[in-house]
Amino acid sequence: MFSDFKSSFPQVTIFSLSQIPINNLSLDDGANIENYNRMATLVESMLDLNKELQEAKTPDEKVVLERQIAATDREIDELVYELYGLTEEERKIVEEARK
Repeated sequence: MFSDFKSSFPQVTIFSLSQIPINNLSLDDGANIENYNRMATLVESMLDLNKELQEAKTPDEKVVLERQIAATDREIDELVYELYGLTEEERKIVEEARK
């Protein structure tokens, strides 16, 4: 039984993790500080909106919050694309992979 469970998950190695590009932001750079603060604000907003969604009482309230969450998610995506310098073509690839 355990072997079936274990085989259903892909194995992640240290090497494969080391291949993930991680953009290290230097907080000595004013633009990076601005991006960091913007990302932190967007993430806090996303958390708050999701909490509000859980507490929403009416269908209309839920729809409004879901739209705000989707808009905030798009803003986060755009900031990440900008931070990694993705071209329009690369952005399309990422978007297709998310579907």
